[in-house]
Amino acid sequence: MKQGHTNEWMDVCLRVADVIRSRNFYEGLGFTRVEGDDADGWAVVVNGNARIGLFEQKYMNGRSFMLNFRGGDVLAKVAALEAKGYQFVTPARRSADGGGSATLEDPDGHRIFFDAEPNETMRLPS
Repeated sequence: MKQGHTNEWMDVCLRVADVIRSRNFYEGLGFTRVEGDDADGWAVVVNGNARIGLFEQKYMNGRSFMLNFRGGDVLAKVAALEAKGYQFVTPARRSADGGGSATLEDPDGHRIFFDAEPNETMRLPS
């Protein structure tokens, strides 16, 4: 990721048992929901530059923690990393709307998810 780009950022994602309970907890700490749907089992909360994705089990593939690099051209990022020898767990794919995603693991098995939607920008509290 290049510094200074507002259309690229990282969220720390946590697996939660109950997104409403977890969202309420983080809102009590001063976070504000900027994305998500309680009925679907996920939320993204923000406090300053800190962003936390709260995801129920169905989104986390058994993982309790994941980094999510958002925005930019995912396919170009993946191609550049593969040229350096990185091997992706889930290969890069472009969605019908022009977005993209791919998954990498660090040496300790922590998942790193790259994804973007067309013209995506970082959402902040309104």
